Amino acid sequence: MREKNLRFAELWAPPPPAEAPDSRLRLSPMGALLSPPIPLLSSYQLMKTTQQWHRKITQALKKAGTYNSSLEMQIQSLASAMRTLELSTEEIDGLQTTVVWEKTRYGEKMAPHPVFKIQRDAQASVTRQMKQLQLTPEELTTDQTSDPLIDLTKKLLDT
Repeated sequence: MREKNLRFAELWAPPPPAEAPDSRLRLSPMGALLSPPIPLLSSYQLMKTTQQWHRKITQALKKAGTYNSSLEMQIQSLASAMRTLELSTEEIDGLQTTVVWEKTRYGEKMAPHPVFKIQRDAQASVTRQMKQLQLTPEELTTDQTSDPLIDLTKKLLDT
């Protein structure tokens, strides 16, 4: 049993930290100041935090006119599920195989990677919470607050 726990801990070990770029100022052989290296953004830095998702969901609800402070628990739940879904998808993108080998008392057996279950649960939670909050994926993914052409078309159709 202890061996299985060690295997699980090894499987879920966080990725090693990326080496920090050298932020010291560098000089050329002639003594000119060289610009510091531009650090590349990792995919972890591009992902939204739970707070960012919370803010985006709240904005979408306010835009739709359905925001109410009593929805905070559901908003937090959806934000957490969105973050989990993002993290699990990122983890899956880095996998080379869809299975892991688990050690049991009978030997080793092949099992699906646990991140797929996490992703499936997060997808189900996101779908359920969005349905309860009456949100559509477009409301969460669009960054524009309004499109002037669509607003004009709607006004013309309403008159």
